[in-house]
Amino acid sequence: MSKSFADTTVLDGLDLDIPRQNVVTVIGPSGSGKSTLLRILDFLEHADSGTVDFGDGLVDLTTTKSADIHKVRSKIGFVFQNYNLFLNKTALQNVTEPLVYSKGIKPDEARKIAIEQLDRVGLADFHDRYPSTLSGGQQQRVSIARAVAMNPELLVLDEPTSALDPEMVNGVLGVIKQLGSEGMTMLMVTHEMRFAYEASNHVVFIEGGHVVEQGDPKRIFEHPQEERTVEFLSSTNNVLMIPVTR
Repeated sequence: MSKSFADTTVLDGLDLDIPRQNVVTVIGPSGSGKSTLLRILDFLEHADSGTVDFGDGLVDLTTTKSADIHKVRSKIGFVFQNYNLFLNKTALQNVTEPLVYSKGIKPDEARKIAIEQLDRVGLADFHDRYPSTLSGGQQQRVSIARAVAMNPELLVLDEPTSALDPEMVNGVLGVIKQLGSEGMTMLMVTHEMRFAYEASNHVVFIEGGHVVEQGDPKRIFEHPQEERTVEFLSSTNNVLMIPVTR
């Protein structure tokens, strides 16, 4: 995948594999191309070149064909930084209506699925609440329930805790960690190094639009091989309390 804005290269031939039933977490400094990677996967941006393959054939990420875009989007559940909930809909309606209008599921069945997913993220008592009456952490859990209810092959999370107050972070991260333990395939961008360390199967450090280093979280965080990885993690591991050695 490659992408430039004017004279700035944001993604420089980036290649990435996401094994099924794994949590792959992308880390890196601001401006390294992390969010652009995710936005291209959802066709919120078009790549200059690149493809994606869910195992049933390549899709050109530069395409404007609605059928190809729908093919990719139907396989991805997206969780955004700022929730993107309908403010005039209850939590239950926010999860139910995409099932009805995007997947053609009958309303009664959609409601049943929505209730199960809201309960799954710890919101059993909040079905009839509007977003304005929910905390940021609760709104993000509604967003996660909405994405998971669509039964995606890949759940993509773009810094899902970045808009939350510190005390709300653990509840959302707990939900994501639980989904990972249940076999949900996830691609996540996060600045939460502790969570990346504990919940990921694979960590990818990118900078300058390409992969600098990737591997098992324990090796990446405790024994990185690249000097730039060491520098980046040394600036963040004061929170982790993990010694970085090569």
